[in-house]
This record gives sequence, structure tokens and C-alpha cells, in this order.
Amino acid sequence: MASTSDLSPAERQRFIMNWLAEKPNISVSDIVRRFSVSEVTARHDLISLESEGKLRRVRGGAVSLSRSNAISYPEERINVQVEAKEAIAATAATLVDDGDVLVIDIGTTGFYFAKALMDKREITIITGDLAIANYASFNLPNASVVLLGGSVRKGHLYLAGALTLDCMSKLHADKAFVSADGFHPDHGFTVEHDFSAMIKHMYLTNSNQGYMMVDQGKFNKTSFYQSAQIDDLDGIIVDGDDEGIMTAAIESSRSHPKLYIAK
Repeated sequence: MASTSDLSPAERQRFIMNWLAEKPNISVSDIVRRFSVSEVTARHDLISLESEGKLRRVRGGAVSLSRSNAISYPEERINVQVEAKEAIAATAATLVDDGDVLVIDIGTTGFYFAKALMDKREITIITGDLAIANYASFNLPNASVVLLGGSVRKGHLYLAGALTLDCMSKLHADKAFVSADGFHPDHGFTVEHDFSAMIKHMYLTNSNQGYMMVDQGKFNKTSFYQSAQIDDLDGIIVDGDDEGIMTAAIESSRSHPKLYIAK
């Protein structure tokens, strides 16, 4: 097996990501010592990994995205249903055109959606999610970010309250991408908190088109507050519909929004 000093750039970068899987950060000097390379080479490795959306560079080194990007809901884990969320996000991104003004909902699905917008040009992102705003600011050079005002919800990293609703009431978007905690044919899309229901409804009302991003693991589940009905939407993006629950619900709706099944 080759020593770390003999590793190719790809192998060295893989080694760096393994390091960051166990530790919250890595410094340029750590890389220099570990791999016996110059500071210039170490920085090039970090630049390459950042361009791929795998880490975020900070002064003197880098931090892991999965550790540095605090998620808006602490009960949501960035590593839960990753494949489903990435597939939904990638499909949702195909619905975005260059120049669009987007509303991106709070939470991990919205976060993965923001990560899928790397190739979009001259877009504007409206969000109340501090993690999404932070990611877009550092990693989406062709995106402008509008962060809604309001109070940071205790123990979370999203903005809430009357000021948030007031800010959103003055804005209009081309497309809104929202998520939910559950979907039931009899109750629509539901969420745990009353404010979440109110702001999601306003996201959809103040956008030309509205899209729901939800994995099928949330089908036939109901939370406390209804945030949307099928007829409020232009499209629903799912990772699958194995039991035909969403298909049947759309067929019985008035507006028949388009169902996008992520591959």
C-alpha cells in the first residue's frame, strides 16, 4: 500500500474526506504534515473539494459540510433518507430556469435542493433557513440570497414569527419549493408547527408556481397543521409512489398537478 506522500490528488482528497468524516475540521498545516506536500498543493486539494460541494473552506483550512451546516430542525438529520432527498432535489432542480426567483423552504430537503442548483445562473433564492442561506452564499456564486427577517426559533436555525410573515408578504417569486412532515389523502400535506403551516402557505400564495418535495416514507402520515392541499400545487416531486397513494390523490383532485417521480 502506498504511503500518504505517494498518493495521487484523487486519493489524497479521498483521504481528506475520510478525515473530515471523523473530525469537524482540517487545517492546511494538517494536510502538509500528513501528506508531505506543499501548502499550495494542500490548498488546491481543498479548492477542488469545495468546487465539488464536499466541504467549505475557511481561513487556514476547511470544515465538513455535514458538520458545519447546522440543519434547521435539530430532529432532522442530514444523513437520513439521503438518497431519496438527493434524488428529489435533483429532479426539482430540473424545474428551475436561469434567472428564476425561488422560494426554498426550511429543512434538509430544501438544503439538498439548494445544493442541486450549482449550475443555475442568475437565480435569486428567498429563504428563512440560515443553513440554506449560508450554503448558497458560499457555494452558489451565480445566486443572490434574500434572507427573510424574523426571530431565530429557539434551538433551531430558521427564522419565524410575525416579521418573517410580513417580509414574505412583500415579496413575489417565480417558483416556490416546499416540503412537509406528512401527507394523507384525507388531510393533505401537514407539518408539526403552526408557523410552518402559515409561512409555507404564503410561500405558495406569493409564487407563480408551487412545488411540493416529499419522500414516500411520509405518505399516509398526518402531523398537526395542514400546510397545503394538492390543489394548491403545480407539481409534486417524490422519490417513488410504490403503492399509488399520490397518484390516486392527484387523480381525484380538481387541478391534477403533475407528479414527478425522481430517478
